Amino acid sequence: MPKAIVFEVDGTLVDTNVLRARAWQEALARYGRQVRLPRVLAHMARMGDQFLSVFLPEDEYLRYADELASFYRALFHEEYLHKVRPFRGAPELLRHLREDGWRIALASTADPDELEHYIELLGVEDLIDARTTDAEVDRNRLHEEIPAEAVRLLGLDGTDDVLAIAGLPYDIEGAVRLGMRCVGLVCGGFTDEELQSAGALAVFGTPLDLLTRYADSPLAAVG
Repeated sequence: MPKAIVFEVDGTLVDTNVLRARAWQEALARYGRQVRLPRVLAHMARMGDQFLSVFLPEDEYLRYADELASFYRALFHEEYLHKVRPFRGAPELLRHLREDGWRIALASTADPDELEHYIELLGVEDLIDARTTDAEVDRNRLHEEIPAEAVRLLGLDGTDDVLAIAGLPYDIEGAVRLGMRCVGLVCGGFTDEELQSAGALAVFGTPLDLLTRYADSPLAAVG
C-alpha cells in the first residue's frame, strides 16, 4: 500500500505563526481593535480563519471581515513575507522522507503565491507530489477540507495510509477528524500538552528534532 504524508506548512516547515499574528494585530488595530499578540495567536491556533469573530461584534464582522482580511493579506505580503525563514531541518526532513519511500503533500492555509514562495525558500520543489491551499476548497472548514483535498490529489481513496504533521492545534484536530494519524511540532509556538490534547499521537520540537529521532517516531513505524 502507498504511504503518504501531509504537511501543514505555516508553523510546521516555515516560521510564520508569530509573523501572521503580528500582521493580524496591525490589521485589527486599523479597525479600532487593540489586541495583545498572545491572544491573537491563541485564537488563530484554535479557530483558523474564523478567529476574527472573537474580536469583532457580529454586525462589524459581517460588514468588515472580508475587507479586514484583504488588508491583512496585503500587509503580510508587503511587511512580513520576506521575513519568513524555514525551521531547522525542514528541507532535510522532506528529503529523508522521499528517500524512505514517502509521498509528500503540502496542505496550507497560505495563499497560493505564499505557498510557492515557501517551497522555493525550502528548495523542495522536486520532493512534492501534491499541494493545495484554501483557494482550492470551500472555506467553511479549512482545517479538514485542505488536507482532504491533498489526499485526493495524491490519488488516495482514504486516509488509512496517510500521516499528517502540523504545528497548530487547529490543524491537528482537523486531520484527526479526517481519520489521519498526526504528529505535532512545538516549533509553531504551542506546547506538547496543547498538541497532544488536539490529538497528536507524538510531539517533537523542530523538523530537525523529528529527523534526528526519526527511527523512534511514527514515521519509521508506518508502512
